[in-house]
Amino acid sequence: MLKQSVYCAIFSLLLCGNLSAFAQDVRYEQAFSQRADLLLQYTASFYPQSRPGYPPGYDGNLSDFGKYNYPLFIAWLQKEANDTFKGEIFEKRMRIYADAPTFHFNLVGLPRILYGYPENKVVQATEKAFLQRVWERHDSYNAFTAEGTENHIAMSKTSAYLYAQLALEKYPAEFPDAKARLDSMAQWIRYWSKRIYYTGTGEFNAAIYQTYNIIGWLNVYDFAHDAMIKGAARAVLDYYASEMALNIQQCLPGGSDMRGQGIVKSLQGSYAYLAWLWFGDSPAEPLTAAHLDQGRSTNEIIQSVHAATSTYRPPLAAVALACKLVSLPASYVGSKPAYLLNDPSLIKQTLYLDSSFSLGAGYFPYGGWGSGNNQIITWKFISRVAPGPGKSAQYASGIGLVPPLDRQHLGGSKRSPFDQVVHHKNVLVHMTKLPDNGEKIAASVDAIYNEWRQRWALDFGKRFPGNNYKSQNNPIKFQAMDLEHNRTFFTCSNSGDLYCWYQQGVLFVAMEQTLLAVRPIGSPTMGPIQYSIDSSMLFAEVAAPVGKLCGFVMEVANRNKYSSLKDFENDMLEHIKLTYPRFLKKDYLIYKSLTGDQLNVQYQEWGTFTEPMFDFGYGVTTPTHIPTAPPFMMPQWPKGKGHGKVALWWINGKNVNTHDLWPVYEGPHFSVKNGVLKLMAEKMYYEVDYTGDFPVFKK
Repeated sequence: MLKQSVYCAIFSLLLCGNLSAFAQDVRYEQAFSQRADLLLQYTASFYPQSRPGYPPGYDGNLSDFGKYNYPLFIAWLQKEANDTFKGEIFEKRMRIYADAPTFHFNLVGLPRILYGYPENKVVQATEKAFLQRVWERHDSYNAFTAEGTENHIAMSKTSAYLYAQLALEKYPAEFPDAKARLDSMAQWIRYWSKRIYYTGTGEFNAAIYQTYNIIGWLNVYDFAHDAMIKGAARAVLDYYASEMALNIQQCLPGGSDMRGQGIVKSLQGSYAYLAWLWFGDSPAEPLTAAHLDQGRSTNEIIQSVHAATSTYRPPLAAVALACKLVSLPASYVGSKPAYLLNDPSLIKQTLYLDSSFSLGAGYFPYGGWGSGNNQIITWKFISRVAPGPGKSAQYASGIGLVPPLDRQHLGGSKRSPFDQVVHHKNVLVHMTKLPDNGEKIAASVDAIYNEWRQRWALDFGKRFPGNNYKSQNNPIKFQAMDLEHNRTFFTCSNSGDLYCWYQQGVLFVAMEQTLLAVRPIGSPTMGPIQYSIDSSMLFAEVAAPVGKLCGFVMEVANRNKYSSLKDFENDMLEHIKLTYPRFLKKDYLIYKSLTGDQLNVQYQEWGTFTEPMFDFGYGVTTPTHIPTAPPFMMPQWPKGKGHGKVALWWINGKNVNTHDLWPVYEGPHFSVKNGVLKLMAEKMYYEVDYTGDFPVFKK
């Protein structure tokens, strides 16, 4: 077995021993408390407080002041409540923010302060003013009928419940509609929490924003006085923690990712720090507050102070899954809905876990033309490493990330409308075919975007009259694409041990614990893979003439199965087969892997598509506390050549039907389907049954 982190090694002994569940809980709590204390120590002592040149906002002139400051205040109140100097800064800023806008990031950080430290004189002096600010806001960023992406809605409406609860209990005369507002937010909480047990979430596995989807639910779990609402919050947190446990590899999220652009290293982004706090599986050991501060003095670390001060803990079975202390290899399938949780199983997912790596892909019907697409990571490969100072798990993917070379070659990160992928176990097929009518397609989609933008603005203006923010920043943006070059990209972050070489048309990549063979596909006369490597990344591309298929097949192997790199090279060149049967349709290939599995793959040139909704829907003219689709609607999208989005494929002769309804998750250690979540690790079982009005938790 790979060398694990210190915590995971200890946890492995717990699983293998005969300790009682109570003893395992105690050991986990001890390790969690050490990490929580470290994170709070960093936030209170190292995170910038008044550093010259640090982003503004410490005196109230940054719109997301709560994102930068409320977690800092929580750490101060928790760790350094007797520090007079910091207390003065806290008081000054709290009084400024009581008169500042309250939305999203500024809403979600405050409840933990108001509820968690009610004896603080500044909290007592300002809480009513904060409630008044929440009540006074009526635009799309108000707490109760907020619109925005999924994390914006989660931050707003979980907070709205707690603000209404506080107003009802302490200031009923000043806020006579507090009960009605509390009831409306309770209705949303019950709806949303149960719905995700049947559909999953629209902003799934979001490496950039997942923490912001979660922290509001931590607040509700800790501070809701209604036991049923507290239980609903626990169900949501169990869902997110279990999903994170499945996908995370040494603090780097694997699998397809709805919003993961640019997250290519461990301990990069808020998701990573929450995973480290909950599960402890870091490759960058040892970690101290000083280590956390090295080049990372951003707001991303500090968002986990909510989890560090919360009473919520992930199920121990999820911890075992996160540390990959389960029987491997294992394959999983899953699905996700559209935003607003409509269209269940709209997006399909596959994930393969091995002892040294994970490989996962998503099959998206999204067109790739707009701003709702460019943060999508269609597929990801994560390779584990032996922990050590400053180390990171290793990463590979295709288009959709933004290291320097990717910017240089692509002019920024944009998901191509003409990419299709197929994944099975340790094999990934990535195909691109820019059609010869690409410019005509782009022009027609651009015209639809223009009409969509106008219709959205008209209805939005009726829902929120006088909303300056949205009227000046229409979120529906068509993005120009490269319609001259037909290329498929392969990128790999150069962290740790990375070596590559080229032999007989195949690009070989050696990582610390894994080996990759990247073989081009397409026309037999197509040129070789072009690649370059520098200190930050390996960048490769496969090109073909417009109207022709190009791409690659990547196969992964455990490095410890080979005595030398030459043995791996010989094995791949001698035994794997890639063919293009002439008697079958064009853009059809057959690949036989080292394990003997046969993949038959057909690029789908013809089809249709949709786009992510976010808060981009139209057709509704009054604010609503539970946005759903319908009545929110989207444009009618075109059909035809060049609009296909999901390939056809067969595994060992059996068709993989992406038109069926797939479960939210299904695999040997974790499943979510038909309202029931199950975790199954060594000697551990955990279940959440949400088929009734309220969740039932079973061990």
